[in-house]
Amino acid sequence: MRTARIAWILFLTVLKRRLAYRGDLLLAALDENMRGIIALILLHVYVSKTPMLHGWTQYELLFILGFSLVPISLFHAFCGNLYQLSNLYIIQGNLDRVLLRPYPAFLQICFDRIAIEDLTGVLLGIGVMVTAIINLPNFDISVLHLALLIVLMISAFAVVVAVFMAFAATGFWFEDRVGMVPPVYNLMELGRWPAGIYHPALKLIITCFIPFSFVAFYPAGYLVRGGDPFPALLTPIIALASLLLASWLWRTGIRRYHSSGS
Repeated sequence: MRTARIAWILFLTVLKRRLAYRGDLLLAALDENMRGIIALILLHVYVSKTPMLHGWTQYELLFILGFSLVPISLFHAFCGNLYQLSNLYIIQGNLDRVLLRPYPAFLQICFDRIAIEDLTGVLLGIGVMVTAIINLPNFDISVLHLALLIVLMISAFAVVVAVFMAFAATGFWFEDRVGMVPPVYNLMELGRWPAGIYHPALKLIITCFIPFSFVAFYPAGYLVRGGDPFPALLTPIIALASLLLASWLWRTGIRRYHSSGS
């Protein structure tokens, strides 16, 4: 509870600081929404060439895209500072001040930069999902189904956090200013599309090793179409296992950190 209370205070502090510069906040929010708009344009281009993509219709793919925007935008908002771990914290030695404070190092790094403007991407994702649902007459809007949607969405967010926590932690072993996070980020786009369109080796990577398919396609695909629930209902288990592994890598990396002193 103490950790959660301090996290809430830090969030309010960042919120007040960002609201002091509303013009900058608005421009940053537009930048976040441009990512989603570009993804929507690309989806429109793809479906304009064929009415179905590997058996999936336009509005089914639209729902999956909207679903993916929510956990990804939450990651940008609350954990985007992981991009800076290798350069700003490890190489420049700013992790020293983090480790001196009686508060979890991972949360400190995340709360050093909370991009509240990126939460507008969550609203865009919800709007895209609602648009898709309106055009999907067989979509189940029961309370139980909507509760499952929330659980799977939270699990998808946890998967994203775990993946990038793990790859950011590799900076403790391989000190590089760029790190592993930006290259891995580009693979996240693959999780928005039906897994069957990929080569079996690539499908294996984004399902088992870097489980981005559980960020969007598997959970959202089950919500929109039903069928076999096995892959979708694995999402919370994948999220928990990924968080445990990422936490172990993070703690191991922290223990081998030796500062940047000359």
